[in-house]
Order: sequence, then structure tokens, then C-alpha cells
Amino acid sequence: MNKPKSKGAAPTIARPRLGEIVIVRTPYFVRPTAGVCIGVYDDEPTEIAVQAFPVGRDPLQIPTVPFFDAEPEASVRSAAWPA
Repeated sequence: MNKPKSKGAAPTIARPRLGEIVIVRTPYFVRPTAGVCIGVYDDEPTEIAVQAFPVGRDPLQIPTVPFFDAEPEASVRSAAWPA
């Protein structure tokens, strides 16, 4: 007989590492753009600081962006997720 599997705790969002490549969506850009995680805050939900590289513009530092484990729905205006 197989043992019943116990239910684990709810999955947690993996915290990004410094230097990790992320995709960023903010009101500053028309479309999501690539960025590098330059800071991680101990807030819930996880928030990060990002150096973004929008096409046709100079790089931009964004001090606080909520981090998600996958691309959130379009109604979320500011978000970052793994590339």
C-alpha cells in the first residue's frame, strides 16, 4: 500500500538574486522591458529594485517594483518577474 502524501505548506515565491535578469512592466514603458535586479527588500510581497534597459532610452533605475513568480495579469501596472 502507498502512504498518503502529506500536504505541504503553501508554495512561496522564490526571491530573486542580485544580478538576476528580470522582465519589468511599469507605467514608464510602453511594453515590458528587460532589467537587472539590483536590490531586494524584505517586504511581503517581495519588492525589488531594478536597473531597466528600455529600447530607445537611457537605462533607468526603478527603486521599488513588486516581484511575481510569473507574469501577472495586465491590470497590474508595476511588476517584475523572472526572464
